[in-house]
Amino acid sequence: MKDFLIAILLVASLSLSCQTPQKTAAKRQPLPDCEWCGAMDAPQELDWQTRIAPEDEPGEPIYISGVIYLSDSVTPAEGILVYAYHTNQKGIYDKKGDESGNGRRHGYLRSWMRSDARGRYAFRSIKPAPYPNRPEPAHVHITLSSDEIEEYWIESTLFEGDPLISETSIAEEADKGLFSAIVRLEKNEEGVWEGRRNIILKK
Repeated sequence: MKDFLIAILLVASLSLSCQTPQKTAAKRQPLPDCEWCGAMDAPQELDWQTRIAPEDEPGEPIYISGVIYLSDSVTPAEGILVYAYHTNQKGIYDKKGDESGNGRRHGYLRSWMRSDARGRYAFRSIKPAPYPNRPEPAHVHITLSSDEIEEYWIESTLFEGDPLISETSIAEEADKGLFSAIVRLEKNEEGVWEGRRNIILKK
């Protein structure tokens, strides 16, 4: 019995010794050169809508949706990879410790979606908070890319009524309607803040 227990301990020890270097090596991999990108971390199978924050994540739930159009602002753009990430309710890019790629910068509140034939995209999450002790409004970062389009960063999604949004930004976005980066949120019957932002691809 004693020999049997020793054998089990040896196997467990060998298993741990094999796993630890792999985890360490993963953490030592260099971060991507671009601090903002994330398309390279996307899973292969994607839907047009996704969930960013887990259901038990503290914060006010939001649902942001919209349509992506080609540069003519009329034709829906299918197959656009949308990468979105944001802070938690404390304004921090919180991490669980097992993040890879740019998740080591952006934390776990990030996800991907791919626009459908109607150009639609949507995500559920929690309303982010602004960075602590910084004058920037709360926002969601978004990048766009496809097989033909190199990933690029669009204006962050802001939320109407945020006192940190500058008067200049409000004036610049005033005439853009549903293409505005400043999204109006309205609470639905389920207590979820809903907002809409349509996007036009750059030429």
